Amino acid sequence: MGALVTASCATTAALAHPHVFVEPHVEIVGDAAGAFTAIRNVWRMDELFSSSVVVDFDKNANGALDPEELDAVGETVRQSIAEWGFYTFAEIGSRDVKLGAPEKIHTLFENGQLIFFFELPVAEPVDLTKQSVKVANFDESFFVAFDFKGAEDFQLIDLPGGCVKTIHVPDEDEAAKAWMNTIAGIGPDEEVPQDQANAYADILATRLEVSCKAAS
Repeated sequence: MGALVTASCATTAALAHPHVFVEPHVEIVGDAAGAFTAIRNVWRMDELFSSSVVVDFDKNANGALDPEELDAVGETVRQSIAEWGFYTFAEIGSRDVKLGAPEKIHTLFENGQLIFFFELPVAEPVDLTKQSVKVANFDESFFVAFDFKGAEDFQLIDLPGGCVKTIHVPDEDEAAKAWMNTIAGIGPDEEVPQDQANAYADILATRLEVSCKAAS
């Protein structure tokens, strides 16, 4: 398996279950004035996926990933998931916030697991003292699963002390009902359009809402 290339190519339909599992940590970065400036991801990959990457990228066959091999893994992943927004999304209301691409995905191999570190700059002005933002990691193809345990998996960095975070974890049953309502007009012999299949992953995604608005 060539890193997350395999994952990013599996998008012809929403898959029934994920094949790659990620323990994510997300840092929402800002400044003292309450501006939202970047999202930093730290992803610990599952052991099965990690071991398959060792097989693919261990060019000198020493049973480990040397620094240059780890760099190759990171660059392969960076290129392969760019088309999917690096599985990283920020929203204000119903619109997406523009994010830049990471310059590099830094890669470690620790205790049998790959760890990816990378930062996406916010590419437009966002003042969190005036508007809140929701941040999420998810894969609309369901190939990659991001397993957030709770609000502790999200951290606010360099933002004012008055900023607050609220985690939104969807109820799976309610999410399924909401999605079924969106496709209610599709005939029994029609396939679900890809955009509607992707919408299900969106509905199911765990999000963190961040606001620096003063209490009214």
